[in-house]
Amino acid sequence: MDVVVFIIEQKSRIALLLMQHLYLFFISMLIALIIGISVALLITRPGGERRGRLILSLTAAAQSVPPVAVIAVVFIFVGVGGLPSIIALVLYSLVPIIFNTTSGLLSVPYDVIEAARGTGFTNRQILLRVKMPLSTRVIMAGIRSAATINIGTATVASFIGGGGLGDLIFMGIKLYRTDMILAGALLVAILAVLVDGILKRLEERIIPVGLRCLHGEGASG
Repeated sequence: MDVVVFIIEQKSRIALLLMQHLYLFFISMLIALIIGISVALLITRPGGERRGRLILSLTAAAQSVPPVAVIAVVFIFVGVGGLPSIIALVLYSLVPIIFNTTSGLLSVPYDVIEAARGTGFTNRQILLRVKMPLSTRVIMAGIRSAATINIGTATVASFIGGGGLGDLIFMGIKLYRTDMILAGALLVAILAVLVDGILKRLEERIIPVGLRCLHGEGASG
């Protein structure tokens, strides 16, 4: 009940921190998606499978790096504030996006690719009409994982002046206020669940469209 009372009493302040948290999340995720998917497409081009699998191994190892370490490195080189926080979140969100996108594209059976090539598909058509539809579920799993990690890691960004709901948690620790700590943690957890639910619904809509496109093109070919 103390947590509920605190949230009601501090609703204006919490709303501001929530907006800051969402800002950090949306900006960093957008940048991470653009960079991560672009890198994955680049390293999985035809003939680059060995390079792609090497990057896959490196990103798998990078997933063990704690977020505090990434934020500390960014702090050393960039300083404090919103921009360093976004940079740190982008770097940490890139790992699951690159890993899953690369893994998904490389897992498409060779026979399927050759069959598409035999029907006259170009490399670009194979990517858009074969590889992407077949690997959508894996790619979306990476995006959902990155989004959840991003929201949680954004609380740690408070250490370098990034703002957001992490301010509630760390201020609560300093003041020995359990209600503040629980309020911040609860709101972050709810936000993560909501975002994951939205992405899951998006995934459920995208996959049937991709598969229909795949079957349609296969039939026309």
